[in-house]
Amino acid sequence: MPSLLGIVCSPRTPSNGELFIKAVHKELGNDWQLYIIRLVEWNIGPCRACYRCLFDGCPQKDDMSQLIRHIASADAVMITAPTYFLGASATLKKFVDRGLMFYAHLDELWGKPMLAVVTAGIRHMDGYALLMAESAVKIMGGNLLGSFVIYGAFPGEGVIGEENRAKITEAAKAIATGNPLAQSNGPECPLCGGRSFRFLDKSTIQCLLCSNTGSFRLSDGEMLPEINPSKHQLFLSLEAAKEHAEWLRGMKKRFLEVRDSLKPVVRALAGRGTTITPPSKSRS
Repeated sequence: MPSLLGIVCSPRTPSNGELFIKAVHKELGNDWQLYIIRLVEWNIGPCRACYRCLFDGCPQKDDMSQLIRHIASADAVMITAPTYFLGASATLKKFVDRGLMFYAHLDELWGKPMLAVVTAGIRHMDGYALLMAESAVKIMGGNLLGSFVIYGAFPGEGVIGEENRAKITEAAKAIATGNPLAQSNGPECPLCGGRSFRFLDKSTIQCLLCSNTGSFRLSDGEMLPEINPSKHQLFLSLEAAKEHAEWLRGMKKRFLEVRDSLKPVVRALAGRGTTITPPSKSRS
């Protein structure tokens, strides 16, 4: 029996995102097994920027390795997060920050069908939250079948109404068929399918999902991005992702080569300022 894994990045139980995942599973029917992971219940520490996971595995004894195993064993994945102040919740960002660990599992994760869902209480006040959820899918190595913003402030509102019900049906169809949904609400990056862009100047744009740059042209009033791949590609292909992983591993050698020359810079600034001790440590 195929399995659907729902990764929920909300402190609420139940949240609209979790209810949306369960509604999608109901649409899929009993031929699918549903598993739910509420990330706030899991011990996921912040990344320590030590790069050790690229060589010997992460030294932190938390739940991240087990979480990756659950993702790798699922047949499809949905990740959902609420919108907090125009961005996705910090729970999602903490998960994404540990993304270097995924490089050790690229062969298991690459191309796995995934959907990104964010919820927002006020229409069109979801900011860049959906971009963060889409990035999480790409960083995991998943095949982004589609992404949705679900509007509803109170638990249950995210799965009622004609608009939300249509999105539930679309999500279930994408998972059942493995085919990406047609996204018809604006221009897309021709490289990664991203729909969020930054204007660097009057003629240059940057895709905020894959971070590549290019130009655009107008055709019958429609903006058509023309984006070119650059040197460091994180997820445009499995080969590119593996090449980037090797480049990251090479950073250790490069650091050892320049470490001695950087020590005077660090020492010259080491004593400046006063570090304020957190109240929790002051009491202990």
